[in-house]
Amino acid sequence: MTIKTPLRLPLDAIPPAFADPGALTPVEAGDVRRYRDVEYARLDGYRPLLLDLCIPSTHGLSPLVVLIHGGAWLGGSKNIEPPDIADFGVLQSRLLEEGIAVASIQYRLSCEATFPAQLHDVKAAIRWLRNAAPALGIDPERIASLGASAGGHLAVFLGTNTTATDLEGTVGLTGPSSAVCASVGWYPPTRLDTMEAESMPGTPFTAHSAPNSPESRLIGHAVSERPDLARHASPISHVSGATAPTLLVHGTLDQVVPHEQSVAHHGVLDEAGVPNRLELVEGADHGFFGGDVDAIVETTVAFLREHLSFTKEDS
Repeated sequence: MTIKTPLRLPLDAIPPAFADPGALTPVEAGDVRRYRDVEYARLDGYRPLLLDLCIPSTHGLSPLVVLIHGGAWLGGSKNIEPPDIADFGVLQSRLLEEGIAVASIQYRLSCEATFPAQLHDVKAAIRWLRNAAPALGIDPERIASLGASAGGHLAVFLGTNTTATDLEGTVGLTGPSSAVCASVGWYPPTRLDTMEAESMPGTPFTAHSAPNSPESRLIGHAVSERPDLARHASPISHVSGATAPTLLVHGTLDQVVPHEQSVAHHGVLDEAGVPNRLELVEGADHGFFGGDVDAIVETTVAFLREHLSFTKEDS
């Protein structure tokens, strides 16, 4: 007969709020260490928040780029598998070639929780990665964010480096900074309250302020009824002198997220004195369809190398 040891409630019944980096076991694949489905945060009543991490073999600590998937805040996955509409597979390969570690993260979707839950989650991922960095061979001072579409919204939101209490949250590990040293937005929504007015006439994606739009579902109210919440959930409203250098890449024929979103964000960054670059891809739609993806990836990698402070010894 086997007698189970009684739990010492409540202590034994409480799981840790995040994974211990010292307990992780990588899968070696060539010159890359891969960690899959790492729990960077656990929240009661929600699925565990996971990330995948790839770290190249280098002579020192690797800089890190955190990839954030799109999907209108309604869907999407951290899994980078072909066919990849966001071209993250191509980008990840190039970053690893350059000696840059890559993390791909999940976050709660708008059907699970409304904003700012998504920002709380990605900030928690940055905090966990910064804390785990020394044990994993990552430089905690060289972390950048990059996202596409809805993920671009979150990536450039991270890039504002806002420390407002309501936007920082208390998900997962608290204490370390959630700041990034650079951010990249591929066709990001940056001001949710103006998307409908800027949308391309004649396209199926014009009702951004309707109650069932992705933007309205994100904030939990129709944008048309609560433009104040839409503005608060817009990274453009939180740009300051603390904002990290930012790259914005957007197709001029984007039918889903008007390219004026990036143009406006670029202007506000300029006004705040934040180093930034706007790349408009002529004739490209959402997802860079109709654009030269290889050129976009190279532009992105060059920007990240510059702002992750690469030296000859790093490569």
